[in-house]
Amino acid sequence: MSGALDRVMEALAGASEDEVAAALAAAGASRPRPPASAASCRTPLPGPGVASQIVSEVEWV
Repeated sequence: MSGALDRVMEALAGASEDEVAAALAAAGASRPRPPASAASCRTPLPGPGVASQIVSEVEWV
């Protein structure tokens, strides 16, 4: 298997990303990339003064 991968890498060496994607798609080995998500999956922090019951203490050692 590694020999086949070596030959594919040699054949695609120096090709642009679009050319590599087209070659892999033609071979049936490529799926389109999922779109990059601009939104973060993190929970937003409350604004200042909104959550007065939250207390945070940090001890530096």
